Formats: sequence, structure tokens, C-alpha cells
Amino acid sequence: MTVFQSSEYRAAYAQVFGRGKRFHALDVPGAQVWLQSRGIAARRLEMWGTGIADLGDANVEAPDAAPILWREIEALSQSCQGAHLAQIAADSPLVACARAANWTISDAETCPVLTFPATFDEYVKSLGKNMREQIKRYPKRLEKQFAVEYELAQTPAQLEIALADLFRLHGKRWRARGQTGVLGLPSRQKFHRLVCRKFLENNWLRLWTLRVDGRAACVLLSYFWGEKYYFFIGGFEPELMRWSVGTCLFSRVFQSAIEEGAREFDFLRGAEEYKYRFGALDRPYQTLSHFSPTPRGHLLKRRIGLETAFMARIHEKFGAN
Repeated sequence: MTVFQSSEYRAAYAQVFGRGKRFHALDVPGAQVWLQSRGIAARRLEMWGTGIADLGDANVEAPDAAPILWREIEALSQSCQGAHLAQIAADSPLVACARAANWTISDAETCPVLTFPATFDEYVKSLGKNMREQIKRYPKRLEKQFAVEYELAQTPAQLEIALADLFRLHGKRWRARGQTGVLGLPSRQKFHRLVCRKFLENNWLRLWTLRVDGRAACVLLSYFWGEKYYFFIGGFEPELMRWSVGTCLFSRVFQSAIEEGAREFDFLRGAEEYKYRFGALDRPYQTLSHFSPTPRGHLLKRRIGLETAFMARIHEKFGAN
């Protein structure tokens, strides 16, 4: 189970993106999963939060509960023309259940993950020579040129300022390319405000801002849940790109994460090159799918294939910080 399956995240998603969807919380002794269905002519079953949550998962506390939970999933899927359960961890017991049921199992989008050592010094030493020198040199170089501040949003007021800066910086970068960016949509902004406000109350929010001479240069939005950081999205000032403000802020975030006991930093979907320079390694995920052998089922399969390819291109284009 990940932060995307928390009740707070699911509630915010249902509030903002719930129109036209039915939500299903399947609960058997020792296991739970959260799904949604949508569509009129061809109804589909998918993970709760599909379209914005990066990971799908079930909470399986007892191994022998997985087949029982799977039977509930299959029964629910019978009311749809197709099921497409994306971003399931490759070691999830649901994968074995899907294979036994002759569902199609395919590779989902890559999620690079950085595993932390015990100290920040150990982490820096683990990097390649070039990246190790950059993490040491770039923050010092920045501080020689500007008055530098690193701020973690810890109050509602700080949260609102940081989110406004994130939306502005993320949009500014893509407007320069004639694009809007995923955070330009009012519904996305509303959703992130709901999630971040609730996560701030629960001490799960890690929304960092790097300021130079008093103005926001870079903002990184992460969640800290279950001893793991989940990096969701970031934005930086294009005019300050040559000062490597992203590297400077990531370095500070990594140090803070290690100090508060995080075991991992999950960069989530997307194989952007910068994630690997920080030492991340790919973690495999699977998509479990099954479609009815009817014209509507075939149509839905083709439609989902086109949507998946399109969203992968969008994520590749807008996913970098």
C-alpha cells in the first residue's frame, strides 16, 4: 500500500475527479483494494485515482487473503467491458492471481527509486565523481551569487505561498514552449491544494522551496509516508537554470529525508535522466488487464491502448522537475 491509497488521497480524488465514476472499496479479511469504474457505452474497471496517482496497489496483510480478494476483483470486472489495473508492483500478490486467471500482464511505466544509506555523507560518497562534485559545489556557488533560503512549508500560509510558486514556475517553463503544463488545469490545482492541506495536518507533506534574493527559484512537492519519500512534481525558474537550482534543492531534500529516517526516495513514474544521476534504480511495475470478447470489449481495449501511449508521452514531456 502506498500514499496514493490513503483515505485522504482517495477522498480528495473523488471530490475533484469523481464525476461520472463509481468508486469501489473491496474489503475481505486480511486484504483491501480500492477501484473505480467509468464509461457508458464501454465501462472500464481501474485503480482508484487513475489519471493522477502514480502507483496502484492493494493492502494485503495476509498472503492467503490475496486469492479471495482477487475473486472479488474478478466478480466486479464482470460488470464492465474491460479491466485495466495499472502501476501494480511486480512483487504484488495480485500479479500472481492475475496470471493464474489468464489476464494479460504487461510492463507498466518505470519508477526509479533511490535507496538511502544511513547518513547523507554516505549517500554523497555513493555517487559518481561528477555528481558528487556537483552536489558539493553547486550550493556553494549559488550562495556566493545570491542570498539563498531553503524553506519547508510547515504552516497553512507557507503552504499556500509554496503551491502558488509551484504552479507559477511549472507553468512558466512550459508556456515558454507554447504549452500549458499539467498544473495549469484548475481542477489539478484544486486537487493538490486539498491533498496538501490534509497531508500538512498529518505531517506527510514535504513541500520545499529554494529562494534566491527573496524569490522562488525552485519548488519540489513530495510526500513522506511509511518511511518513504514520494516525489510528485516540481518547478523551477527557467532564467536560473544555469545555476542548477534543481540539483541544489534536491540535495537539501535528500539530506532532510535521510535525517528524518526515510529509507527510500521514490521518483515515481518516468525514466528522466536526472533521476539516475542521483543514484536511482528502476523498480518494475505491471499492468493487469482483461477485456470481454465483444465488439465493445475490443473497442475499449484499443481506446485504452491509445490513451496509455498518449499519457506516457505527456508524462515524459511534463514529468521532469
